[in-house]
Amino acid sequence: MNELRNSIIVHADRLLTPDGLPPFKGSQMRNINEMFDVDIVIENGAITDIRLHKDAHITAKLVTPGLFDVHTHIPFVGSRSKEFLMRTQGRKYVEILQSGGGIHHTTELVRNSTEEELFLQSKRYIEDFLSHGVVGIECKSGYGLDVENELKQLRVIKRLHQTSFLKISSTFLGLHAKPKDRSLDSYLDELKTVLPQIKEENLAQFVDAFCDAGAYAPDEIEQFMMYAKTLGFDLRLHADEIENVGATKLGIELGAKSVDHVLKVSDSDISALSKSNVMVTLMPNTSFYLGEGFAPARKLIDSGIAIALGSDFNPGSAPIYQPGFVMHLAIRFLKMEPEEILTAYTANGAYLLGINSGIVAPSFSADLVLWKTSEFIDIPYMFQENFVDHVLIDGRIAI
Repeated sequence: MNELRNSIIVHADRLLTPDGLPPFKGSQMRNINEMFDVDIVIENGAITDIRLHKDAHITAKLVTPGLFDVHTHIPFVGSRSKEFLMRTQGRKYVEILQSGGGIHHTTELVRNSTEEELFLQSKRYIEDFLSHGVVGIECKSGYGLDVENELKQLRVIKRLHQTSFLKISSTFLGLHAKPKDRSLDSYLDELKTVLPQIKEENLAQFVDAFCDAGAYAPDEIEQFMMYAKTLGFDLRLHADEIENVGATKLGIELGAKSVDHVLKVSDSDISALSKSNVMVTLMPNTSFYLGEGFAPARKLIDSGIAIALGSDFNPGSAPIYQPGFVMHLAIRFLKMEPEEILTAYTANGAYLLGINSGIVAPSFSADLVLWKTSEFIDIPYMFQENFVDHVLIDGRIAI
């Protein structure tokens, strides 16, 4: 049952929260405040006090901030299960894309769906995320590859934002793949003409581009991204996932909020990132699903860079959304510490999306997950188990 109270008190047998103010960079990501037998006092959607236990409306074995998935490809419809088999038989991502599969296949399905069909399917996905403790999520267009259908996706995201408990951020990803039926110059010109409308109608916070082999080269998108920035959009980049094409360097030059994937990031890129304010979003789901190498998370963190985590939830290269599984992969293959994972999935994720959340402390939004276990490590250890008991968003009991 969804429930709204002007005030609510949550008793935590154990409370874990990032300690300080975001973004947390490098070793700061291990700064976790641990408290026992405390009450979290919530008034009008915000945390007002943390005190020794006195009385409460709800008790939990473990309380953490709510989780933020900062990179998904909702909304979409349909399946790419045949490509799963193709990859097991040796076909590569770019090969499938260039043959008309991949992003282009999902684009055809999205173009042939109604806005209502796209909304209803996406609403189910959003509810699945919420049931696993995700309180905030980034959603992207990018499966339209023309103005009409890109706008259709953005309208669906806005509707999800208006009708869901979750805190939803929207990204325009018109530069997800090159359209098959027109020249690059004409497509870029058309997208430029629609950017002011997207801004005026508040359909997107971010503008993103897939800057990689088989997609867009840095020199093909630089002017477009700079123009988007002049309109007031924040920038992000799918960067150097398949090959190092200089996308991370471009993201730094543009002052992007984040570069995402970075599987093929170089040591010189990491050094440049460490001197910038650009965050890195890591998504081990994609490496796992495609059978590719994992991003050098330890080098990134040990160089003093702020890391966020995401699922990259999409129908082709990462049809997996469970945060517990992302955490499992982050521990096993990214070699991240549990404290770093908690910070990346909460405070750093909220900061990247521009939301005053991700930390359990006075003045932050009361976005909390109440878990059925007292051990945070149980969540990635038994990733098939959903340990969520309650989810609060702005003090409202959403689960």
